[in-house]
Amino acid sequence: MKISSILTMGATFLLAFGSLAFAVPTVDVQQAPTLHFATEANKSDYPDYWRPRSNSWGWTHSGIAGTFTSASLNISAFDVDFAGQPLFGLVGERDEIFIYDGATPFSLGFLGGSNDTWAWSTFDLTPYLANISDDINSGLQVYVDIDTLQEDWYVAIAKSALSVDGGQIPDPNPAVPEPSTIILLGAGLAGLAFARKRINK
Repeated sequence: MKISSILTMGATFLLAFGSLAFAVPTVDVQQAPTLHFATEANKSDYPDYWRPRSNSWGWTHSGIAGTFTSASLNISAFDVDFAGQPLFGLVGERDEIFIYDGATPFSLGFLGGSNDTWAWSTFDLTPYLANISDDINSGLQVYVDIDTLQEDWYVAIAKSALSVDGGQIPDPNPAVPEPSTIILLGAGLAGLAFARKRINK
């Protein structure tokens, strides 16, 4: 076997191995208190979190370095009435999700879900990786066009989870502050009240 053939085989092996080395399961989650991501407590607060068509909005994921073999965008929304109300002549809630390839938006489809519950809508990004891997590296931009059929539907979104190479997505329900965080917040507020009382004396 010629040296050049051995070198070619070695280079091919290294490239294949290098691609596998970059395939690390990762997930980036955008959620409250960022932007208009809702919590269980404020999911019905209009228009900041329970948003109509006139309050369509977007967000940007944190950049994820590396190369990827698969990716998905998972959006947790509350009370998406996709099936509509035929008795009232309503086709159904159509909240369209867009991502950006550079400055160019393209549609992934609509939020699914069900009535009065938090549920994931999952969009497979793997077919688009050739075009959007650089956007995932720098921070994928997402936009929701609410109520595209203009039937007066509203939607609250709790989380947007960008998963690459099998990164585990969390529960669809809104994040709840950990008890330790609440205790620290309470202690901080008590300390501020005490300091203010001393200053006023």
